[in-house]
Amino acid sequence: MQYIHVKDVRADGAIAPAGEGVARWPDLLQRLRQDGYDGFLSLEPHLAAAGQHQGFSGPDLFRRASQALQLLLRAMDWAYD
Repeated sequence: MQYIHVKDVRADGAIAPAGEGVARWPDLLQRLRQDGYDGFLSLEPHLAAAGQHQGFSGPDLFRRASQALQLLLRAMDWAYD
């Protein structure tokens, strides 16, 4: 099983939803799609608290992170389940 952890960070070090930081998620997703990636995307935004081995977003911030990722995928017409 293949999977990719989806998270992002701003230039100042603040954790951000995918596509709102410096990780270049649109480019990464496009490359994955071109390469025929057929694994999972594991959304782990840790928007409220982030540590070396743990993190927390809570329902509202997780929803925001999920919606940000969905927007990126829809913008490139990448269907997901």
